[in-house]
Amino acid sequence: MDETDRYIRALLQQQGISIDENQSELFRAFVNTEANINSVKNIRLLQQNMTKDWKIIARRAEINALQLAFPNGIAGKPYQTKFDFKQYGLEDITSYGLSGFENTGLAYDANSKTISGTPKTSGDIAMLFSYNFEGEDENSPLNEKKVTIIINPDPKSLWKDIPSDTNDIYAKADNVAETASLLDFTLLAASKRGRSHANKGSFRDDDYAYAELQNGWGIVAISDGAGSAKFSRKGSLLACNAVVDYFTTHFSLENVALLDEAITIYQTDTSIRAKLLDIAGAHLSAAAKKAYATINDFALDANASVSDFHATLAFVLVKKFANGYAFLSFSVGDCPMALVNKSFEWVKPLNKLDVGEYGGGTRFITMEDIFTKENFEERFNFEFTTDLPYLVLMTDGIYDPKFEVEANLAKTEKWKLFFEDLEGNNSEGINALSKDADNQSNLSDWMDFWSPGNHDDRTLIVLS
Repeated sequence: MDETDRYIRALLQQQGISIDENQSELFRAFVNTEANINSVKNIRLLQQNMTKDWKIIARRAEINALQLAFPNGIAGKPYQTKFDFKQYGLEDITSYGLSGFENTGLAYDANSKTISGTPKTSGDIAMLFSYNFEGEDENSPLNEKKVTIIINPDPKSLWKDIPSDTNDIYAKADNVAETASLLDFTLLAASKRGRSHANKGSFRDDDYAYAELQNGWGIVAISDGAGSAKFSRKGSLLACNAVVDYFTTHFSLENVALLDEAITIYQTDTSIRAKLLDIAGAHLSAAAKKAYATINDFALDANASVSDFHATLAFVLVKKFANGYAFLSFSVGDCPMALVNKSFEWVKPLNKLDVGEYGGGTRFITMEDIFTKENFEERFNFEFTTDLPYLVLMTDGIYDPKFEVEANLAKTEKWKLFFEDLEGNNSEGINALSKDADNQSNLSDWMDFWSPGNHDDRTLIVLS
């Protein structure tokens, strides 16, 4: 039974017509006529063409319905993505073009099937995907499909940078950065107004101060003014300056002789640590109380409440001895301080963050009751290292995005990542620790790093 016979027999059966045995010869003669053979061939060809046409139409509709979802970009940020035909099920594409990148900052490389560049502006980039696929005739016109890449604005660009009022009674610089020598050390410090303040033209509440003292000692202080206190920007300034003033005035050769002697003995007899802290504690406590008294007196003169000047306070005294380095510290509030080995073999947090029993419940140097609490002396600390580590002080504007939780402050791997970030392993490629002439500018630029939800003032001090 040949193809013509099968086709006509099936056709007649569809019409309910059967072929009797006594009609076999007659049917065979009917099938073998040239006209019927040609008719069946033509019908089969028409069926094949109709099937082909439908497959092309259906495939074209399928491709046009595909969601070619390229990743969103950010204006001003490098962008790169692959046009992966396999991912989108387009392995049957035989020729194509991708256009529409004029004046966008992006370009398409057909060899690597890569879209790359730096988008100039936010908005939608409307591209045209022109293509042919398997099954279409060689000279078929190109099919066209619109494709879009969404370019979002840089989140930073949505924030305003309104200068604070320089004529305000408690005005201060919005941003400061500096590199200085402190004793035999290099001090790198910066304090930057947070975006939440810059966006409405309010003030930087953070502050810091440092000084060289007598007998080889140095002092570094940092403070974070409470955002809820209307004059906290002044409170942080007063707190830092009061501490520096106290030690500049009272840390004389005569007054520190006993402390220096205790530290010298400690280097060979660590059992005197408790006695050493008793001696040091008298100085640390007096400096902290000086900070409170200074702010309190200022508030009284200004006819304001001391709580209007709420600010945290943390400070470290440092001195080089014959066999190493001594560090004495005090803190109230949530400004982390730590000694970090330069090979990242160890880290020694100098304080326990004082955040209260609930989030946002930190303590301030302006709260007089801290001096009468049983745990007041737990705010003192002493460390001695044979090699000079990094001494780092920061406000929560740095701590929150970079360390997230207090437990991470004791992890060397977290500090290693932090210093790698400082040295340029960041999205902007900014080396805040570079020793070139732009060092201060680099540090200030690094302080502007983007972290969603973290827009508080940022202050960082690194002593090395």
